[in-house]
Amino acid sequence: MPESVLLPADHAALRQLAALNRISRIALQDMELRPMLQRIVDALYEEFGWEFIAFAGIDRERDEFVCDAVHAWTPGEVRVGYRRALGTGVVGLCASTGQTIDIPETLGHPDVIDTLGGTRSELCVPVLHNGSVIAVLNVESVRPGTFNGQRDLLETVASQISGALHAADLLRRLTAANASLELAYRDMALRAQQDGLTGIANRRYFDQQLDEACAHAIQDGQPLSLLLADVDHFKTYNDHYGHLAGDECLRRIASTLAAHSAAMTTQVARYGGEEFAVVLPGLDMQAAKAALALTHLGSPLGRISLSIGVATMRTHSADTPSTLIARADVMLYAAKRGGRDRVCAEA
Repeated sequence: MPESVLLPADHAALRQLAALNRISRIALQDMELRPMLQRIVDALYEEFGWEFIAFAGIDRERDEFVCDAVHAWTPGEVRVGYRRALGTGVVGLCASTGQTIDIPETLGHPDVIDTLGGTRSELCVPVLHNGSVIAVLNVESVRPGTFNGQRDLLETVASQISGALHAADLLRRLTAANASLELAYRDMALRAQQDGLTGIANRRYFDQQLDEACAHAIQDGQPLSLLLADVDHFKTYNDHYGHLAGDECLRRIASTLAAHSAAMTTQVARYGGEEFAVVLPGLDMQAAKAALALTHLGSPLGRISLSIGVATMRTHSADTPSTLIARADVMLYAAKRGGRDRVCAEA
């Protein structure tokens, strides 16, 4: 039998079939939208050498199409992220109507926007999912009639990747939604740990941090000190200056304590009312003092001052967070009884 001879039409059909198989594998392997589309664009260029190939996604919220992937033989205006209004140009018209637009000769065509600086033929194919346009595949050439016989191929490509594009877009949206939820959760968790007035840690978070710090101190055989501070004559400050000024006073004290604590890698919290607590891991504190040069005419000192009590959990002791707090509280009231504006620490 004579050997079969492939006609040019057969060569073209085999080439198209090979391209479709390649694109099908790409669509199945890659679930990230833009990387998938770029690989398909690159594959089409490698198979057919067309001068311009691009995918445009549809941004319904902004009523625009946006370039998601492109391969052009010369640098031009159209690149990934390029946008234009739906209905403008051949791509915008294809996106708006959902119809394939095949222009063998672009000269004099009212909708053609010359992307290549010499475009002579253009083919735009919509990618449809459930009747809605989700993308547009656009090819252009500097030669007239370049895409004769290619319409079926590109419409098959569009049909073939429709589901994959839809799934990839859903994955992108889901990933973005999850990222937003994660940020919202982190923000909510952070707010749950913060004191609403001062922005530093609240009592609940302080209790957790103290429990953890005590456990680490016992495990590592390191000391741990706790500082309790109370604003002196705070009621008279509120009575004299008003509650808004009192709130600002507490915020400034918290800010100062937090600044010093950050430098010492300690933990500061609002313990309650006008009381503050500072956890000092690894430090055996014999004395500590913090004060602000803030006028307080209701105080005998004429300024804001703090009374501070300090207790230390020493290594190999039977201390617990509760006993440490109780001992620091005893020292705080000793400072109050001793005349305020002072630090009392355990001997």
